[in-house]
Amino acid sequence: FFASWCRACGEETPVIEKAAREYGPERVAFLGIAVDDTEKKAKEFMQEIGLTIPAGLDRTGEIKDAYGLYGMPTTFFIDKHGVVSYFHPGVVTAPLLEHELEKLL
Repeated sequence: FFASWCRACGEETPVIEKAAREYGPERVAFLGIAVDDTEKKAKEFMQEIGLTIPAGLDRTGEIKDAYGLYGMPTTFFIDKHGVVSYFHPGVVTAPLLEHELEKLL
């Protein structure tokens, strides 16, 4: 989960982008969800920071509420059965991302 006004969201972008390339879409699906934002600002933010993973906008806040989101960025690790195995509020580091992904693979 990210937002255009979230400075910390941009900090983790290189880590997420690198992991998305290394793992590839065959092994891991990455999805960004912009919250408390507009489509225009979210798209501009993604272009500015170089976020290329698929992303969408939570227009109503329904997704944010369903996941109990209380800060950004927040990363959810969801297994192949759709079960959340871990969530991390705050900036994701490369070691943390690798550790959590490897547990799911």
